[in-house]
Amino acid sequence: MSYRWIITEDLVADHDWPEGTNGNAKGVVGPRHADESITDNKTAFRMHDDDGECYYKGYIFGDFDGFEPLDDFGMPNAGCTKIWIWGAWL
Repeated sequence: MSYRWIITEDLVADHDWPEGTNGNAKGVVGPRHADESITDNKTAFRMHDDDGECYYKGYIFGDFDGFEPLDDFGMPNAGCTKIWIWGAWL
């Protein structure tokens, strides 16, 4: 699959960290070495933890299943366990 995603809001950011880092993920793009020319099929997503707290909001583009931002970044970086995309939980 050919996709890329971007975090547009980090709702739990440590504002002492610069944007685009693990401590303040606004602007983080994935997966590593993502092709930034992929712009089709733009779809919004939100990633949440087990308690329902929203950590990140962003967009995914290209050919994807929907779990990619969660698997690539949300779970390993912040322990997110759920993603809201296409108007539903996956």
